Amino acid sequence: MTHAALLAGLASLVAPLLAAPLGAPTQETPAPQREAVAAPAAPSASRMESLRHDAKLLGTTLNVAVYLPPGYDESGERYPVLYFLHGLWGNAGKWAERGTPATLDALIAENKVPPMIVVCPDGQNSMYVNALETKAPWGDFLATELVETIDAKYRTVADRAARGINGDSMGGYGALNVAFKHPTVFGSVSAHSAAIYPVDPTQLPDRIKQFAPQWKPVYGWPIDVDHWKAWNPLELAATLPVETLASLEIYFDCGDKDRYGFDKTNAQLHEILEGRKVAHQWHLRSGGHGRDYFSEYVPESLVFHGAAFDRAAAEGSKRSAPAKGAARREN
Repeated sequence: MTHAALLAGLASLVAPLLAAPLGAPTQETPAPQREAVAAPAAPSASRMESLRHDAKLLGTTLNVAVYLPPGYDESGERYPVLYFLHGLWGNAGKWAERGTPATLDALIAENKVPPMIVVCPDGQNSMYVNALETKAPWGDFLATELVETIDAKYRTVADRAARGINGDSMGGYGALNVAFKHPTVFGSVSAHSAAIYPVDPTQLPDRIKQFAPQWKPVYGWPIDVDHWKAWNPLELAATLPVETLASLEIYFDCGDKDRYGFDKTNAQLHEILEGRKVAHQWHLRSGGHGRDYFSEYVPESLVFHGAAFDRAAAEGSKRSAPAKGAARREN
């Protein structure tokens, strides 16, 4: 091979390399491919469940609506529980009908409250008291059989500090009574427009007296005064040991234009608790009585219970943490 031919051969080999852009991959060294990473799954949405509960204490079957918070299905965690008691002529669906699930969803998303379970039993028109004539022990049922049923079926934090009770109108009356009588079961109680009546039933306003005949199964007729007082938040607040009342976190509010005059009796409850130096939150708010008032102010009670649940969780964490400087005990 001549010198010229040799140079020509070398040039034919070098030319393609010189023509390629600097740093461009060759066919023999393809660029590495980035592996696709799956996005984390979004938590499941909140949902309402409907139960048919065979209430043994009451001798009847009840509808119970249950709100499960976002992420309940896949989290495996345990949740605090709020029990909601509806008003007169209401039912288990009243809480959801008023749009409260969406309100609670928003508060959870904004980190204003922790995720919680909400239980809404159908209280019929029971006043949530242990009935005198029918012997249906509604107050005891709520604090025993229903709580035990919910704790067994759902992933709850089965502790009084992580269990609250809330109600509207008749349900507010019931929530206060049940919590005052069962402070070892419920750690917090709240009420909107609680249907609080005078301690002396002869002092009932005319507008309230129209409901009195239907109370016969509950209080007897004429009204049994001793039984009436035994299930009256004003009487309980005035006579229960201060230590019993002080063990509860208490919130209640009422509209300044309540058509039944419950703003006055709620104010009396405030005065009794204040006089006995029992810590509580009382608010006389602008508004009337009913759906609109409840929907406007229910976020306040949800935040109240959420704060109580957060404190309970923090205290639980402290109790479960090892002492400073101590090693964890291994099994």
